[in-house]
Amino acid sequence: MKWGYLLSGTRAAFGQAGGMHFELVDPLDHRELLAACVAVGGQRLGSCRMGKVLKTLRLYKKRLLVAARDERGVAGFKLGFCERPGIFHSWLGAVALEREGQGIGRRLMELQHQHLTEQGYHKVRTGTRNQFKRMLILNLLSGFELVGVRQRRDGPHIQLEKRLTLAAKSPESSPERP
Repeated sequence: MKWGYLLSGTRAAFGQAGGMHFELVDPLDHRELLAACVAVGGQRLGSCRMGKVLKTLRLYKKRLLVAARDERGVAGFKLGFCERPGIFHSWLGAVALEREGQGIGRRLMELQHQHLTEQGYHKVRTGTRNQFKRMLILNLLSGFELVGVRQRRDGPHIQLEKRLTLAAKSPESSPERP
């Protein structure tokens, strides 16, 4: 399977044989796609609501939604914003339960980090909870380091951070993933 690459205005699309397409967009410019992603997030995270997502995203000038979808709909997404110059906060993300274990989350992360590197970001931050072990493991295997734990009403949130390198791989040179 070979990755294709296409840029079009504020939208970047990456495709893979088998019908899965990956898109990088400003979420406020693509509300229908954002709503479909929030629905997947709600199924997996339980507390993902469109009103809260929109309210948070409007606070930031630079936002990024990376979404994977095919003819069945959204398979997964990563959503975040520029926290401060050079630092991106990867805020929400999920893979649809029936799509778990297919490498979609890893590919979303790779595309997000490649794009951030190309845009001049040097660090990406994220947080997760212990109950999302697959995401925690993927973050650690992808080079994130544990930088802290914050106590919240719904329990401890694990804070992670990764330095981005300038030598990002292009989609065409990335290894194939099942």
